[in-house]
Parts: sequence; structure tokens; C-alpha cells
Amino acid sequence: MTTRSKISKGITKVALCCAILGLTVQPSVSQETVQPSVSQELEERIPIPISVRKDIRVVFQIKDDDWKKGIGKGLYYVGKLVETYDSMGIDPKDRSIHAVFHDSAGYWMLKDSAYNKTKGINTGNPNKETIRKLTQQGVSIELCAQTMKSHGWVADDILPDVKVVVGAYPRIIDLQMQGYAYIRF
Repeated sequence: MTTRSKISKGITKVALCCAILGLTVQPSVSQETVQPSVSQELEERIPIPISVRKDIRVVFQIKDDDWKKGIGKGLYYVGKLVETYDSMGIDPKDRSIHAVFHDSAGYWMLKDSAYNKTKGINTGNPNKETIRKLTQQGVSIELCAQTMKSHGWVADDILPDVKVVVGAYPRIIDLQMQGYAYIRF
């Protein structure tokens, strides 16, 4: 059923109900008029440009064990931000992005052996390639030492590209005090 026929059928049902109740219907939109879809409207609109293109500072707090497209959701969206800035021609030297991991998402930072042991599997860490790529693109990937301690992880369990911070909250506060925009996952 097309959008036009759905709208027409809906208007007919409303008119019938109103007639039963003794109400008159004066549609403000003719049955032939179909509103553009949301995707059509978005394609026709010009995105609002960003004004800050230098000294961009962002800190992600990633603590929830949510997934998107086979990797941790927080990692996925850090990657999307980097891709967006790259597509806009913003030089990596003009941005500083930190992703601070703790709590339920901390295990994403583990080497395959520790990841497998933690999850009770033998497939390895699906996040390791994304982490490597993001660090090569200048993103600082950081893991809370308190999360490590609470799970019994040691430095040798952590992927080589991951930095360890004294605590997620002190690190996030410190970065915010330095003017970093805060995004939470």
C-alpha cells in the first residue's frame, strides 16, 4: 500500500467516524497532497556548519556494555566522530579526543587471552582492531585502574595501545576542567 493510499484511507476513516458522531470535517490538506518523507527533507536541507575547527577537545566516558555493528557502541561512535572530522577536513592536530573506559565496558580493553577468560569464549576481542585504528588516528584510549583492580586484571592483560589512568572519574573531571566537551556512553 502506498503512502498516498494510506493517507487517503486514514482520512476516509476519520470522516466516517465524524459523520457518525454528527461532526463536519474540513480537511486542511487535500487528499492528493502527500507530505515529503523525513529522508527527503533531510536530503534537501543544508547541515548547519560547525564553527570551531581548531583546538577541538572531546572526552568520552564509556562505561556501558552496549554493542553496535559487532563492536562496543562507545568505540563505534568515537570512530564515527573521527570519520566526521576527517570528512570535514579537520586536521588531527586540531583535535584532542580521549575515550575513558571503566565499569562494564572495561573488558573491551583486554588482550585476546584475558578477554576470552573474562567472557568464557575463545574468539578473541572484537574491539582490538578498532582500538588500534583509533589510536593511530590520534585518539587516546584510556582504562580506569580501579576497574582493572576490581577485576584482577594486570598491565599484561591490557592491549598495548591502551593507557591506564588512576581513575575514570578523576580523569574525566581533569579533562573537563581543561575545557573538554563531555560525551557519555
